[in-house]
Amino acid sequence: MLFPLVVTSLAVATSAGDPYEFDDCNTLFDRQTMVHLFEWKWEDVAKECEDFLQYNGYGAVQVSPPNEHIMIYTNNDVPWWVRYQPVSYRLISRSGTESQFQNMVDRCNKVGVRIIVDSVLNHMVGVGQKSDDPGRGSSGTASFDGRDGIESFPAVPYSSTDFHDPVCHGDIQDSDYHNNANNVRNCRLSGLLDLNHSSTHVRNMVTSYLTSLINMGVGGFRLDASKHMFPNDLQYVLERLPNLKADIFGANQKPFVVHEVIDRGGEAIKVNEYISIGRYTNFNFGAAVASAIWKESDVAGLSTLGPGFGYGNLDDHDILNFIDNHDNQRDDHPYVLTYKNGDEYRMGNAYMLAWTYGYTRVMSSFDFKLHDQGPPNQGAPNYACVNTRWPTIRQMVQFRAVCQGRAATEIVTESNRIAFAREQNGFFAMNNADSDWKRQFDTTLPSGSYCDQYDGELQGSMCTGQTITVDNNGKASFRIPARGCIAFSVISRIGGRPSPPNPPNGNFQKTAIFLQRNTQPGQNVFIRGGSAQAHQCSTGPFKQSTDLCSIPIIHNSTTPWMYATYRQWSQGDEYLDFEGEEQRQGQIVFPSLSLCLSGTYDGTHATGTPLAYSTNDANSVDYQPLNKYGPDYWFVQILMDCDKTENGWFELKGYMNGWENDIKQSSCSGTIDGSNPLKSSNNHVAKCGAVNVYTWNSNSCIVNSF
Repeated sequence: MLFPLVVTSLAVATSAGDPYEFDDCNTLFDRQTMVHLFEWKWEDVAKECEDFLQYNGYGAVQVSPPNEHIMIYTNNDVPWWVRYQPVSYRLISRSGTESQFQNMVDRCNKVGVRIIVDSVLNHMVGVGQKSDDPGRGSSGTASFDGRDGIESFPAVPYSSTDFHDPVCHGDIQDSDYHNNANNVRNCRLSGLLDLNHSSTHVRNMVTSYLTSLINMGVGGFRLDASKHMFPNDLQYVLERLPNLKADIFGANQKPFVVHEVIDRGGEAIKVNEYISIGRYTNFNFGAAVASAIWKESDVAGLSTLGPGFGYGNLDDHDILNFIDNHDNQRDDHPYVLTYKNGDEYRMGNAYMLAWTYGYTRVMSSFDFKLHDQGPPNQGAPNYACVNTRWPTIRQMVQFRAVCQGRAATEIVTESNRIAFAREQNGFFAMNNADSDWKRQFDTTLPSGSYCDQYDGELQGSMCTGQTITVDNNGKASFRIPARGCIAFSVISRIGGRPSPPNPPNGNFQKTAIFLQRNTQPGQNVFIRGGSAQAHQCSTGPFKQSTDLCSIPIIHNSTTPWMYATYRQWSQGDEYLDFEGEEQRQGQIVFPSLSLCLSGTYDGTHATGTPLAYSTNDANSVDYQPLNKYGPDYWFVQILMDCDKTENGWFELKGYMNGWENDIKQSSCSGTIDGSNPLKSSNNHVAKCGAVNVYTWNSNSCIVNSF
């Protein structure tokens, strides 16, 4: 909802039993974009799911609040913000009835598009609003009396005892946002009657409302004004919600939860208070992209837009990224790009959808001239202004879908320019300079002719825009126009998607490595290794393919959805070696400095073969079935070419901001003979084709069969 663009902060020490349980978007793997169909009617949303969204890479829809709300009639219009002033939790809004809402949910789920409900729990109507006053009413039949001290909403029911008046009888002041977190959460937001969520009755009412939506088949919630509610109160409600419907989402799935917390730094309430109970709306992302495209900063800096990029950009699984939303696009002087910025808006959305960071949401708005202007025809979409239907955004959502899970590699930056590959699946470049950009790029794509998806598309065997020819080495030379972009992917290849590569020659056997290491959040563990006794190892960099000491590997670990670092660092990691990072694990090139930084993920580089955290607790999201040993066992499962080992054995050592200590390993316990044949090694010694278990800085070892 639209309120002062103020930042929020505070630190309440609460955490859910599982810190990731409300983070999973619960969408199909290759549909990792949500669209906000702002103020659409339920029938139109259902039709859009069936006719457009399912075919173009969208996995979810954020719909406007479905609950009964105030209606205010002025000058033959009803403002858009009435949806954010509830009068009850009955499902009758200007988007439709309860039966129409259920029909929409069913039809969208049937085609694999999930419904995320914008939920208003913080407050009811503005103080003084009354249902039988002239020009006032509700979207249904509920009566209400919001006069100060009366505050009666019988259709819930709520009475004056359910509000925060005894704690704060007035509005939040501007200074409170910086100095008084309690006032931000207890006082009225722009005059809206503030509910007391520590009240058992209020908790029961909002829990019942969200539960009813889950039982109808929704996939999650965007919680409006979470900043103005205490995290422990929200946690109490969320942890009492049922699991999602198993026949749609699978067993034991929690709803996806996104908290509206506008935190751009320097205030009393902080976004990190909410990440143990869901994600937060990352208003800093759109601001960073707009700043770069407006040349207030350099587009080249977007090569590190991820965790730690300025304030508020947290881990991938903590955030929802977007270019603009229904609030900030209506600012008098927006600090973000909006549809009114035309080509600049196209560029911003294209970058967001091409880049790897976070879960993304596209804004689908209606054209407006005045801040309060309501939607046309009381909620029907104005297709002339629907951003999802812009050809560039449609194509880029498809680009993101086909590149899901693929690392950003071969990153090239120049002044006001950025280009990067999505490892073997796509390539994107943005030229924000005032002159054309022409050079050769390493696209990582298979050879062939590709159609630009930014200013065109593939139609049959023809390109409506530029054609890019990729040679047998994945290289291509082409021009990116000034203040423009180019994007192409395997789905825009003339003649169809390339065939998968043939498996490499060799005796590849499934091999697992566990290394016990106590770590803190944000730390990552790697291993380096190879066949060091029989060969002289190269010192690199990027000599793995000719290094006789290195052993070819193929990652085939199964990891939880939020392990973005492992999933991307494992791409392009083709050898177990003592050198460290590999060229295909990601590369940033600074031509003016003749400098390369490799192995990058959101600005952090890999330092070897990545491991993923695991535990033997079957109820944990970090559970790994091969882990029979306990918590804090970092692991990787790979296919290893056993012919490149020394009679089936190889060496390895842990690396985390430095090497593990030297090891003098003797025989190992386990189901496989663990006699160490490499007696002179000062590393862990492991068996190809087995499960190998070690402890950091210890010579203990276990070698088990699968």
